Amino acid sequence: MDLSELNSNQQKAVTFEGKHLLVLAGAGTGKTKTIISRAAYLISQGVDPGKIQILTFTKRAASEIINRVKANLDNSQAKNLNGSTFHSWCNQLLTKFPNLFGTKSFTVIDQDDQVSIMKLVCGNNYVQYEDLRIKAEGLIDLYSFARNTKKSLSDTIRLKLFNNLNDEDTVEKIKLIKPKIEVLLRGYEQKKKERKYLDYDDMLLVVAIRLNKDPEARRVVSSQYEHILVDEMQDTNPLQWDLLNPFQKICHLYCVGDDAQSIYSFRGADFKNVHSFKERVENSEVYKLDQNYRSTQEILDISNWLLEQSPIEYGKELISVRGDGSVPEIINVENEWEEADFISETIIENFTKNNKTYKDHLILSRSQYYTRSLQATFIKNKIPYVTYGGRKFMESAHIKDMVSALRVVNNKDDEIAWMRYLSIWEGIGEIKAARYTGELLFQKSIEDCIDWLKSIILENDGKIIADVIETIAKNRDNLKEAVDGSFHLMEERLAFKYRKDWENKRKGDFPVLGILAKNYSTLGEFITECTLDNATDINNSPVLADSFINRSEDKDHVIISTIHSAKGLESDVCFVLNVSPKAFPSSWTLGNIDEVEEERRVLYVAMTRAKNQLFITRNIHSLHAQSSSSVQNNGEIKPLQPETYFLHGLPEEMVEQSTKERFEQAAKDIEEPNKIDLSSGMDFS
Repeated sequence: MDLSELNSNQQKAVTFEGKHLLVLAGAGTGKTKTIISRAAYLISQGVDPGKIQILTFTKRAASEIINRVKANLDNSQAKNLNGSTFHSWCNQLLTKFPNLFGTKSFTVIDQDDQVSIMKLVCGNNYVQYEDLRIKAEGLIDLYSFARNTKKSLSDTIRLKLFNNLNDEDTVEKIKLIKPKIEVLLRGYEQKKKERKYLDYDDMLLVVAIRLNKDPEARRVVSSQYEHILVDEMQDTNPLQWDLLNPFQKICHLYCVGDDAQSIYSFRGADFKNVHSFKERVENSEVYKLDQNYRSTQEILDISNWLLEQSPIEYGKELISVRGDGSVPEIINVENEWEEADFISETIIENFTKNNKTYKDHLILSRSQYYTRSLQATFIKNKIPYVTYGGRKFMESAHIKDMVSALRVVNNKDDEIAWMRYLSIWEGIGEIKAARYTGELLFQKSIEDCIDWLKSIILENDGKIIADVIETIAKNRDNLKEAVDGSFHLMEERLAFKYRKDWENKRKGDFPVLGILAKNYSTLGEFITECTLDNATDINNSPVLADSFINRSEDKDHVIISTIHSAKGLESDVCFVLNVSPKAFPSSWTLGNIDEVEEERRVLYVAMTRAKNQLFITRNIHSLHAQSSSSVQNNGEIKPLQPETYFLHGLPEEMVEQSTKERFEQAAKDIEEPNKIDLSSGMDFS
């Protein structure tokens, strides 16, 4: 096998002759290339490909690795090479050795089946405590998370339902709600046993328990494998670790991952599976890949600096193979609209003057919710884009509810829009909405529709249903007023419908919709733009990065992604949004060192997506807010603390100086407390 295309560190990792190895592969260092080369090398050295098992997190990733291994060898040499996900692999073992694992007469069920079984256990009930309501789907999520993370039910409830709070009030709530949840989860387990069902987590658990406890089981399985190669090791959870652990005694473990990119603890991933690999695995070694092929050195400098500030010792520093480039820029903005305008102007200039395509630009945010102003600006400026890791602004259910009212005014024969609009209101179910829609479609004009709605007696919301349509009809030439006025009338109903996340997520979208509507002269034009904006197949269902890239590679559009969905993505120009105090790290993580440090890794992942240009935006007012929140009782102002702001202390030479002007002024203000009103307005009596 030809190893000449590999650098010296990659060659060392590929030709490893010891027992177990962790390849600590930094961002952009050729992780996938290394694991592919390792498999090809083992086969070229005479290892039976049928005794090599490659484990990945997606079927597509497994298939890609297998195909690329075959491309490096004579196809017949690697025809028996195995590549699969953890669940698929366990299913193969259970199918091959049903007597060994005691699963001969069991049936594997999917997630829909799990929910159906839980509904049988719950009946028409659900767990409710105050405003907290947990239905069958939520109970299955709790059950799966607890098993994959090996956390107690109490800890799982605290983490998933109460944001990991541990105050007296939360402890009391957990004591009250836990018995109700426990009864249903035990009922679910009993129902599985009665019907001889195995859910997805059971497949991993059954194999892991048997192999860890039974030497005979390990002996049988040891004949099947000589080498297990694990991709993206940092994303494995405690249950998957339990599954891999007995293979220390069975064969060779070869794990590739990066502790600095472990950012999925909310899904159960365990940072320690990589960071503590050498302590956990006897006769193991750790090799590092630090030559980065993606980014310029200036981008890596700021990324390396970020990790160096951590109390966790990562022990690596990325070095750019490509050499030097432009210095990253920090852009201080007054608000989200100024941020959106800057990004839009930069992209348009790059597209029209600098020979760049739209897909040369990647925008990364903590959440798709935060990008609503940006998406509205893109729609206004006709910048094509796709979202990844969330829904487009116009695809959100609450926005569609509002737009349905606009649609019926624009076209009173819009049956789908009438059905959606009527179904929003209390007392109108699907059957009644269909009956009313039939009557409305017989009317000659929207004015007749309004009169008909006023003439019928509807419970509670009857008059408002007609008033919303009338408000929009009267403001056809003032679309912002049409949106704002109809929202005023619909707000109470929408707030109830989306009460779970109304205040912190959905409510703020409607002023954005009004501002966006202001840019259009006719109702029809606005609705058409909204419809066209949704005409994409990218957002129909959650997909992983490799699948996303495959489906999008022939289209020219800006990519707007959540950071958690960005691994596997890279771009010539990258914007990381709102890297501000109380945002990185987020305020709810402060006080928990593990969560703060995962937040640091999230930012690290974002910055290392950039190839040539990195823009970091920051809200200038957050610096003042941070200083205000740091005021002591004696009026003294503390400096910005590293644990509350990741860019605190960033060396000036690492960022573009021209973008620091407003930041320097903010810092000056912070240093002069006499300019700040220290009156808290708080009654401490």
